Amino acid sequence: MLQEIDLTARCGHQRLRTALRDGFFFVRNTVPEILLDDAYQLLEAFFALPERDKRGCRVPGSNGQSGYTPPLVETAEKGETADWKELFHWGVRLPAGHPLAVRYPARYPEPLMPDQLVPGIGAVLTELHTRMLRFQHEVAAAIGEALGAHPGYFAEMLEDGPVVNRATWYPPMDQAPSQRHVWAVEHQDFDLITALPRATATGLQVQVEGGEWLSVDAPAGHAVMNVGMVLERLTGGLARAAVHRVVAAPGQHGGRLSIVQFCHPAPWTVLTPLARGEREAARFPTLTADDLFQRTMYRINRLDTRQVN
Repeated sequence: MLQEIDLTARCGHQRLRTALRDGFFFVRNTVPEILLDDAYQLLEAFFALPERDKRGCRVPGSNGQSGYTPPLVETAEKGETADWKELFHWGVRLPAGHPLAVRYPARYPEPLMPDQLVPGIGAVLTELHTRMLRFQHEVAAAIGEALGAHPGYFAEMLEDGPVVNRATWYPPMDQAPSQRHVWAVEHQDFDLITALPRATATGLQVQVEGGEWLSVDAPAGHAVMNVGMVLERLTGGLARAAVHRVVAAPGQHGGRLSIVQFCHPAPWTVLTPLARGEREAARFPTLTADDLFQRTMYRINRLDTRQVN
């Protein structure tokens, strides 16, 4: 069972470190429930649009990090079967001339908001981005404290990072092109942490010790926090980049809509592991955050090689 972590508790460092080894934990979400409801309503309207309209919201060269992505594109890093889902991604612009945008243009694609198709969606999704990012920074600060990192360690790493919001529409299984029950095959995220507030239906499963799959649903007012590959590398494996998937239950009718936010460090960040003792052998080679991103995007079949820096 996933642990619930109270970010306001000053004596819960050991509990949080244990949760990091699990790879998943619950946190009380500071994002207003009414804002989440508004976002789901508008996104449901978007995904219900004709396919031609949605495809007009694709952003070439964005590696799927902005705008619409149609079904059957993304595969897991170690898998061959494409997921059965549609995606819409959004973020925010950096100021003109910002060195990160100049140096890594593919990591900072122009956000596209389909207000001409779904009036009002841009303002709501932008506000949701801001609120979720504030929440994620609070979680990252608590993680840093539990790990004994210097105050502000993660804050500087995440400053102006290419944080990406993803809305995922999992269509009803009776519309799938083949007999299946898995919407998204098992995988790990390649960010620092991911926030997953409640979805519109069940389906999220996490892999716990021993390989068992545990069904997880974030209750109202909470979010599931997922440890990503960046945090695993930074902690030398103390934190576990958790394996998870999205599965339709037998006889489950209808689709599923979820919203998550991937919290990426700025791409010029060098992922040097935190010190954990002189005698401990290094588990991972040192990469930049952008190196890890590019490698993973290539492995999951979403890298636009024309845009690689």
